Amino acid sequence: MKISNGLKIAAVYGSVFLGAGFASGQELLQYFVEFGRVGLFGIIVAGLLFAFTGWAVLRICRREGISNYSGLMKHILGERVGPIMEGLVVGFLFCLFVAMLAGAGATGREAFGVPFTVGALVVGLIVFLVLCFGLKGIVKINMILAPFMLLGGIFIGLFTFFTYTTPVFFSFFGTSFAAAWLLSAVVYGSYNLVTGVPVLTATSELAETKSDAAVGGLLGGGVITILGICMALPLFLYHANIINLEIPFLYIVFGYGNIVRWLYLGVLISALLTTAACNAFAVLEWLKGTKRPKVADFSPHSKKFGNKAAAWVCLLGVAAAHIGFSNIIIFVYPLFGFLGLFKILVILYYGFGVKSPA
Repeated sequence: MKISNGLKIAAVYGSVFLGAGFASGQELLQYFVEFGRVGLFGIIVAGLLFAFTGWAVLRICRREGISNYSGLMKHILGERVGPIMEGLVVGFLFCLFVAMLAGAGATGREAFGVPFTVGALVVGLIVFLVLCFGLKGIVKINMILAPFMLLGGIFIGLFTFFTYTTPVFFSFFGTSFAAAWLLSAVVYGSYNLVTGVPVLTATSELAETKSDAAVGGLLGGGVITILGICMALPLFLYHANIINLEIPFLYIVFGYGNIVRWLYLGVLISALLTTAACNAFAVLEWLKGTKRPKVADFSPHSKKFGNKAAAWVCLLGVAAAHIGFSNIIIFVYPLFGFLGLFKILVILYYGFGVKSPA
């Protein structure tokens, strides 16, 4: 069965947000569940940001013939500001790639008892093999794993929610901090879009029609919203027990037997893998766009250059992963969340405020 380009884009785009922070429950806990019932509306706000910003990016790329992140930044921010923002974002992309490898090392150590370096190295090697196939490799791995992550995450979220042993709807605690939930949702959406936009730009060549652009952005954001709500529900119920845990969902699923536990570990590992691959791919595409070597064999468009650059990106990522997953989330994520707010507003303006000649 032929899969439309819009669905391919949506699979890649949605998978960008399914990293270790999301699948572990840590991001949902910090940015939404902490605010009580109103946190569910926060997930919807973040999902709308994902959907319409993604659609706007694809509209701009299709209208202007842009196929890389560098071109997008120069178009919307100019020749001076664009490269500065581009460099900052690529640095964040690499930090997120490192965070996914660190998450893989921590998962391997805590769930399987293997050394931290082994878990990070295994995922780094798989990412390298995916990068060797370029965009086709990224699309293929996301088309395989995205449906599993989506359905598995929804099942785990709803199953652990509705099999809870007390009257579940009375377990939601009250709201707090007034409108802080809205700011939290916007910051969450913003720092995720810092990585989502470059990856989406790298896949924009698949948006051959207006419907491809709309489906890719709106569906990608929509499925993340649904998955986020489903996985947030049990976090409300177990809030008192998981508030200080690094991987909250591990605590939840361990009480439901081996089948649910292994299903969750499969979702978590898939999320780590797809997000690591998408971020590394975006970094690699940036390197190809900036590299201008004199030797023909090492042209940025040659397979030899691409494989060599992919190997270095993965090796540096594995080495840097030893900084620690939690350290990256605590110190790096919020900073880029506020930085990305300006970029989102500009993208939405150019995406929907500027008329297309077509």
